[in-house]
Amino acid sequence: MCPWTDWQPASLKFCEELLCSAVRQPANTYSNIGFVIMGLLILWREGKGWSPYHLMGIAGICIGITSGVYHASMTFFWQFFDVSSMFMLILLALTFNLIRIGWVKEKFYTLTYVAMLLTSMGLMLLIQGKSGEWIFAVEVAIVTVTEFLIAKKGSKPNYTPFIKALGVFLLAFLIWTGDIRGWWCDPRNHILQGHAAWHLLNAVSAWYLYKFYKQFQKTK
Repeated sequence: MCPWTDWQPASLKFCEELLCSAVRQPANTYSNIGFVIMGLLILWREGKGWSPYHLMGIAGICIGITSGVYHASMTFFWQFFDVSSMFMLILLALTFNLIRIGWVKEKFYTLTYVAMLLTSMGLMLLIQGKSGEWIFAVEVAIVTVTEFLIAKKGSKPNYTPFIKALGVFLLAFLIWTGDIRGWWCDPRNHILQGHAAWHLLNAVSAWYLYKFYKQFQKTK
């Protein structure tokens, strides 16, 4: 019997074929190194101490590890933690925006963030299926909409990193869609895969997201 086959299978099917080995999708597994590098780079730049920016780095590392094990196993158990790590990152941005727009007081940052994270994870576990990916997509959309509302109120930060983050993410999403729908697909190629490109591009997108929100850090 192949490893992982007695676990509940993942709810998504990607182009790369499943091998009978401990690493069932090599390209989709090892491409997650981009998230780990991105997360470590953020932590290195932030240095000692603790802030939401440190958590962005930790979220990146968590995405890299959990997504790596998810694609190595292609099980729902690790899919849950992979998507939960994605929630960790995007909900940091959403909490930033809720404070910037004035809908949440800064002293409630941690409470708001944890409540949204636990709610997202609970809904994904309750509904299962492909719900996690849809919840994440809604959260990305809300971050974009709230940023637009903040801009309409007259906020004039440097939007270049945000535009780059969104542009790279949309390119990655196009590739993700093509991979999962088989628009371009070579299942036996374990080096070049569309979903692997999704991982690498999203690591770049997350870096630009960090650069955007870093400008709002208050100096003592």
